[in-house]
Amino acid sequence: MDIILTPTKLKGTLDARPWAVSAHLHNIAQHLAGNRGDDASSEAGLPEILSEDQEATIRCLRALLDGEPMLDCGKSIRTLTLLYPLAAAMRGNVSFVGDLATDWESVLPLFDGLQRRNTNYSQGSLKIRRRDRKRIREICTLTGRLEYGHFSLTGKEDPWFMAGLLLALPLLEGNSTLRMTTMPETDEIPATTVDVLQQYGIDAVPSVDDYGYPSYEIAGSQVYRAPEAISVEGDWSQAAFWLCCGALGGNVTVRGLRADSPQASRQILDKLHAMGAGTGLGEGSANVTAAKLTGCNINAGRIPDLVPILAVAMASASGTSMLTDSGRSDLESIQRAIILLGGDVLLEGDKLDFRGKPVLTGGEVDPLGDPAAVLTAAGASCICAEPVLIRNAGIINKYYPDFFRDFAVLGGRIRVL
Repeated sequence: MDIILTPTKLKGTLDARPWAVSAHLHNIAQHLAGNRGDDASSEAGLPEILSEDQEATIRCLRALLDGEPMLDCGKSIRTLTLLYPLAAAMRGNVSFVGDLATDWESVLPLFDGLQRRNTNYSQGSLKIRRRDRKRIREICTLTGRLEYGHFSLTGKEDPWFMAGLLLALPLLEGNSTLRMTTMPETDEIPATTVDVLQQYGIDAVPSVDDYGYPSYEIAGSQVYRAPEAISVEGDWSQAAFWLCCGALGGNVTVRGLRADSPQASRQILDKLHAMGAGTGLGEGSANVTAAKLTGCNINAGRIPDLVPILAVAMASASGTSMLTDSGRSDLESIQRAIILLGGDVLLEGDKLDFRGKPVLTGGEVDPLGDPAAVLTAAGASCICAEPVLIRNAGIINKYYPDFFRDFAVLGGRIRVL
């Protein structure tokens, strides 16, 4: 799908999309509470369209609950890291199979910490033929059932594994503690997991130790109970795009956002305010209005999701700006999109240097399969003098399925070629 965006200042109000992390965890809790029907998600107010990771997790969780000996993770490493602790707590003696990327072996050391609590795993070596005749790899086989007690993790381990362990510990017979031995790089997923647990009647008490590291006290033999109504957070990362467009000459409000959210992307308001935009945070909504933006330097180490749209703001801000330490692998795509539309940005290692221009020229961008380039080009269209042609724009659906529908709701002018 090729589209042309006519330069327009976006104005209006949108409802935030459900945060995929929160929705993923709620879907697991729904099944653990016995709500396993195909319509469970819609009845609970969860998104009916699931990501590939979510579909794989629910497929494996249903197989686990049904006592099947193999859990097919498909291509989802997240499913493996999430469900391994749950499988160890609920049953043990199960094989994980799938068609994971070549780096899947990097997650196996995560399981070593559970070996002290009566579990073990063997790395898979078999090629298994499924019912549809497709051959898949045995990833690993879990033996033994997890025992309650004390668990330790470092802050550098996959936060999804920590989420799986927090979901699993209430199912064990006795009380458990989970302690972090270093400061986690992010608390988004653990904090959201605890919030979900509490909504389902699970007693999980977070605290900090004498060193300031997080720890959790979790009682055993607990039962998940589905609440009458659940609260799925709005997605600050996706909302940040529209809020930033408000700063680029418009006026945008996004409803359904928590001011006390653990999501690091909520920092978008602070960053835009520092650049001169008008920002406001009310009861469940955020607003950004246009202003003359001035350059600044931002370390994006904890807010990598904000880089594509912050790059657009910096490309238009007066003076010079710098984005550093994002850890993203697609900075070249973001830089290329801005340059093709008339911006001035230099990429050096993990650093983007901008010389701001209040108005870009417009032009044509082929994202070359990168959704971040579509985001960058779409945001930049708000400050272009001429239309922006985006080739193969449909790849944005991998990240944000109804992106251009929401773009049009805020007044964006779109023509599909």
